Amino acid sequence: MSSTTLPDKHVTRELVLPGESGRRGGRTVIAESRVEIAVSSDEALDRCIAALRASDERLAAQPDRKYDWQSTWLERHATKPGGTVAFGVAWYDEAFFDEKKNTYMKPDHLAMYAHIGAGDGDVSVTHWRRVS
Repeated sequence: MSSTTLPDKHVTRELVLPGESGRRGGRTVIAESRVEIAVSSDEALDRCIAALRASDERLAAQPDRKYDWQSTWLERHATKPGGTVAFGVAWYDEAFFDEKKNTYMKPDHLAMYAHIGAGDGDVSVTHWRRVS
């Protein structure tokens, strides 16, 4: 995967999962979500990336997906453990988006964040909807 050093020479950004590139086909993205998960240990980063990788593999195996993960990036500071994992979600179905866009706040997702080491306030999600 690719890695970039940002203007702050102690910060690097690395592509860890390519996401839906090449899987979208002719589907139109009707909305996007941006997810950031901040964790304070390298072990938590490993658990987070492993969970996202497994989820991406399960999602890619579904033929009639209504959403896809986009690229997943890891940003680290050289003098601090942990970092921030950031990825996007491409949504293809408006009704499904409306129904599922806040799934990240449900108890099963909150338990998953706790398992990987992300605490309260360490997960942020922003949604954008396509305007015609």
